[in-house]
This record gives sequence, C-alpha cells and structure tokens, in this order.
Amino acid sequence: MVPTRSSGRSTRLPAFLSVSVVLGVSAALAGALVPPAPASGSVTKPEAAAIRVTLETIAIDRRGTWSVGTDIADIFPGSSGVLEKSAALIGRQEVNAPREMVQLSARITPTRKEGAACALRIDSETRRVVAGAKAPSRPGRPDRTSASVVLKDDEERLVEVYVSPITDVRLALKVRCAAPDAPGSSDLRFIDFSVSMSRADGDKDLEPLKSNHLRAALGRGASDLSSYNVPLPEGEGGARRYRQEELNVALTPVLISGGQAQIRLEVRGSLATMSATAAPVTHPVERTETLVLSPGEPHAIDIEVLAGGPEEGWTRVRYRFDLVTRF
Repeated sequence: MVPTRSSGRSTRLPAFLSVSVVLGVSAALAGALVPPAPASGSVTKPEAAAIRVTLETIAIDRRGTWSVGTDIADIFPGSSGVLEKSAALIGRQEVNAPREMVQLSARITPTRKEGAACALRIDSETRRVVAGAKAPSRPGRPDRTSASVVLKDDEERLVEVYVSPITDVRLALKVRCAAPDAPGSSDLRFIDFSVSMSRADGDKDLEPLKSNHLRAALGRGASDLSSYNVPLPEGEGGARRYRQEELNVALTPVLISGGQAQIRLEVRGSLATMSATAAPVTHPVERTETLVLSPGEPHAIDIEVLAGGPEEGWTRVRYRFDLVTRF
C-alpha cells in the first residue's frame, strides 16, 4: 500500500458523514519500469521517479460545496493508485430531500509529459444507495467516468466524477501533481541489501565468488568493491600473464512507495589483461539500472565482458549479481 496522508478539511461536516480512505498502488511495477537490458556493454537507463499526486474530494449537495478530505500518494509513472471514499450526501431538493450514500472508487494513473508536471488519467466508479421519499425501488447501476488531464507545476484542476440523477448531488476531484519531497535528516529510513557475486569463464558454469550485506539510507548509497587476479596461459616468449578484475557495485535507495523500493544500481570497473612484456589491455565495465523491488524479492544482474581477441588468453567472462532487499 502507498503511504497516504488524509486531512479532512470540511468546513461543515455533519455528524452522520462517514468517510473511509484506501489509497494503494498496483503491483508488478518492475516489469513496467525496468525493461531488460543488453547483456554486455554500457547501459544507462532513465530514472523512474515517482510522482506525488494530491487529490481533494469535493462534494456539492444541499449544504453547499465542501471538502470530504485530501489524500496524497507517491505513484510510479505508468502504475495506478486507487482512491476509495464513502460519504453521506443530502439531496438539493427543498422538500423531502433524500439522503444518498455514495461509494467512490477512482483509479489514478500518472505519466510523464514533456513541458508539464504530469498527465493524469482518472477512471472512476460510483455506487449509490438512496434513502428517503424519492428512493428508487431498485439500486441503480454504478456510474463510470474517465478523464485525462495534463497539469503544469502547481496547477490544480477540478474533474467531475459523479452527478446523481436522483438527488442532484455531485462529486469532483481537485487534482495536482509534483515531485515527492526529498527525505530529510529526520526521515532517514534504511534498506538492507544482500549481494552475491558469481563468475564464469567462457562457457563454464557460474561459480560463487562472494556474498556481502550492505545497508543504505534513502538518498545515500552503499558500495562493495571486488578485486581478483586470474592467471592466464603464458604469452609469446613464455611471458607470464594474468587478468586483473575490479568491479564496484553501488546501491542507492531513491524512494519507498507502495511497499516497494526504487533503487539505483551501478556496476563500474574494468577487466585488464596484464603481461610482463606488453602493455595492459583494458576493458571497461559500466552498467546503470533503476530497479523497483519488494522486500525479499530476488533480482539478478548479468554482465558479460568480451576479450579483444584470442591473443589475450581468454574469450569472455560472465558475472551475475544476485540482489535481495529488506526494509
């Protein structure tokens, strides 16, 4: 579930008004945000930062226009947050005004749009139960609406999501989006990482090399450096050679939202063929990914490095980094 904050700012809330809020984010974010990367070379993926969406539910009934409450959630682009509210409303008729209990469920899907703070798609469904002299004999079908809006920074837009054909009451959402607040020193939250590293030379099977535990706070990184010297067949004239491997894994938690963590992963380093009689031949390694993971969810990163030719004494090396988070 996405952490939410609700602040009922109604100026005239009656005693019989009932409000309930559930604001969540759909699962399966990783596949939408992180497409598979090529197995070798330098790859840089764009950041998939969440969008902070603010929704104020506005009611219009016999009492006038008033706020049911305001809710805030951080939602990853392309994912959905679900807002659910219920409220008891009074019809706008002067005599024998019926009362209507409405249950609103709105799915909010933000996306990035160039030149704007965000684009929002709002799909809503409202169910109603009417009580009083004008109540129908059978409950009506739910009302469904869909709307799309593009918002600039600090721009608010009012989107109507429900109009009752019986009591003439209305519901609307006042929406706004922005970037999430950066974590302050008093809001530090830590994520624990378990990182395992395996290696395979050529077509051989992967063999475990090491395993380590790291801890990092939101917005702050933790890293693990691995360094190995691997003997190689002798070169021309019997010159001794070895392969020098240095790889550094850096993990930076960016955001925790909806029970998932957005993490920036970087693997940097090089493989170099070292010889007593020739200059080193260096192969840089650089990989950057943005991951969205749930606690305990395993994720594997595969990296392949190719030699410049058979004269180096090796053909290719494969690495696998297995990552598990706890928070």
